[in-house]
Amino acid sequence: MAKLFMTAAIAIALSGAALATPAAAETTTVNVALMDMSAMASGPMGTGLGMIGSGMGFGMMSPDMMGRGGGQGAIGMMAIRADKTSVRAGVVTFNVTNWSRSVVHEMLVLAVDSPDAPLPYDFSKQIIPEDQVKALGETNELQPNGLKSIELTLAPGNYLLVCNVPGHFAAGMVLAFAVAP
Repeated sequence: MAKLFMTAAIAIALSGAALATPAAAETTTVNVALMDMSAMASGPMGTGLGMIGSGMGFGMMSPDMMGRGGGQGAIGMMAIRADKTSVRAGVVTFNVTNWSRSVVHEMLVLAVDSPDAPLPYDFSKQIIPEDQVKALGETNELQPNGLKSIELTLAPGNYLLVCNVPGHFAAGMVLAFAVAP
């Protein structure tokens, strides 16, 4: 009888193991707001909230004169805000909304060695030359109140979320983003 019980227990354990499949990789969602002064004045899609009460934090801090610093500097005219600035490695969906009422924005995800390392910058065109950086994905240009999602598989490391519409990076549209193992 004990042998039958043992055999039945092993069979149940093995059948349970066969049914247990590895969990599907979870997707992390990051909500991103592309902002300028028109978004500050009237809020997302005309709600009148501005950044106060929007849940994205208050204040649009611009980088230094080169458009760097990840929010460490004087008050700027434009910003990128996200509800998460760090996630675990894997599939990440960026839900990007252009909160502006009048200005086209975009978002690029750049892999970088350090969020403070200088990036190439073409002063005559007022953009980051995309062929000189490691761009992993982008929304392309979003019209005011436009929304686009991009899904990327990100390895552990440092990234920057930037708007590369001429002049926007230098005006403060850059956000450091970290991916942990």
